Amino acid sequence: MYLNIEEALAVLQSRRNMVLGIDHFKALLETINNPQNKLKCIHIGGTNGKGSTTNYVRAILESGGYKVGTFTSPHLIAHNDRIRINNIPISDDKLLHYINESFGLWDKHNLSMFEIDMLISIQYFIDEAVDYVVYEVGLGGRLDATNVIMPIVSAITNVDYDHMNILGNTLEKIAFEKAGIIKEGVPLLTTEVKDAVRFVFEDICEKRKAPYIQVKVPQYTGYYHFIHEGVEVDLVDQGIYQVENASLAISIVKWLNLDIDNLKIKEAIEKTHWQGRFEKVAPSIYIDGAHNIKGVQKLVQSLASLPKPWIIVFSALGDKDHDEMVHILNENADTLIVSEFDFYRAESAEILAHDTGAMVIKDYKEAIQKGISLKENGSLIVTGSLYFISDARAYLLQLKGIS
Repeated sequence: MYLNIEEALAVLQSRRNMVLGIDHFKALLETINNPQNKLKCIHIGGTNGKGSTTNYVRAILESGGYKVGTFTSPHLIAHNDRIRINNIPISDDKLLHYINESFGLWDKHNLSMFEIDMLISIQYFIDEAVDYVVYEVGLGGRLDATNVIMPIVSAITNVDYDHMNILGNTLEKIAFEKAGIIKEGVPLLTTEVKDAVRFVFEDICEKRKAPYIQVKVPQYTGYYHFIHEGVEVDLVDQGIYQVENASLAISIVKWLNLDIDNLKIKEAIEKTHWQGRFEKVAPSIYIDGAHNIKGVQKLVQSLASLPKPWIIVFSALGDKDHDEMVHILNENADTLIVSEFDFYRAESAEILAHDTGAMVIKDYKEAIQKGISLKENGSLIVTGSLYFISDARAYLLQLKGIS
């Protein structure tokens, strides 16, 4: 039994053993009478945007008076952030309670950190009697620990190249893994438009008798002003990619056919910001977790709303296609600084920079300080791995008098 949350989390976070497959996790849940089936769940997967979409759905449901649980990963600030009710993270005391309550099952069932988090979330949401839970897929879909739930609706934002060593090296293979969350008779909503991906989705939906709903992303003007399913929205200080995520969230909630009027939906969308996604942490300083090629491309599209010069600080994990990401950023930045952070999968700054001519500053704090000194009346954007921007965000918020 753990007496404090720091000790408990140190042990929990050390369990990075990732066993591909969820049969062992399903077997555990069977032994405790499948508690996940007591929850009314919405399941959201995709390569990019699933966290933002989850947060928008949460905000809309909450605006309608519902008590909403969310399960997301990875965390940006504290481990507790992964498990929230009405956007409030689980408390240290409650998290410690559930860790101690479940500890006897960890080794017996060879549970990873993510599976333990999932197990804790299920029991916590049941105990707190939430109305809905929005589960964000961790990785892929078919073999992800969240895929033990039976949702009332599923959604996939999009499919692109990421985690190819696990999910496959073609869009069709990756789409098949993502589509693993499609359940018998449960509707699938998606904003994906690539034929190669849609054909996979449509085929699996047909086999599982699951309604396939293509969500059309609206055109936007000005400050990303758009109208979707009767809801008129103005996204201010948000990335352009959020038009797509917000539209999908609106369609998900509209499909639920709840009594939430369009004005409440509009206000919920406009007031909601997902930390780490085109987040303004200080005047003219933004952080964005663009950690794959598509994410970087979307970020670059959003830069048009910011004053130049654009100073970008970037770091990434070694198992990502960082060469192409650096190339895209270098083409668009007035100055690109590549850096490093303390994480076992992080890539070195020298390898990230290779022959691009990007500035190399290994210490990310020094890199950020250099970026601040160079931005003048322009903008500093800190981007890359979610683990990197977590560290960078904490550092930026500690700085005094940055402008």
